Amino acid sequence: MVHVDGRVTTCCLDEGLENTLGNARETPLAELWNGSLLHRWRVAQADGRFEDSGPYCTRCNWRGAGTMPAEAVAEYLAGTKEHAALRRFRTRYPHVARHSHRKAK
Repeated sequence: MVHVDGRVTTCCLDEGLENTLGNARETPLAELWNGSLLHRWRVAQADGRFEDSGPYCTRCNWRGAGTMPAEAVAEYLAGTKEHAALRRFRTRYPHVARHSHRKAK
């Protein structure tokens, strides 16, 4: 979510801007979206460590709304070479195909 002053947060509930990624007026939005901070928070979310991914994540009542499908999470973790996180994710979600991150030919 981009606020009027350019600050970018990951959460629509973050009215106090506690979960700020940066400022879109100073840093391209794509850089913020693909940056190391948001990557760490995504891995924490995949690991179920919501307390490590922002101040609102542990008390969020929207976890089921707009979440990525498990196959997409596995693809993201594989594509970013987060192999340990991918193994942990597959342990929690055994229904995810072993090679779901590979593109069909």
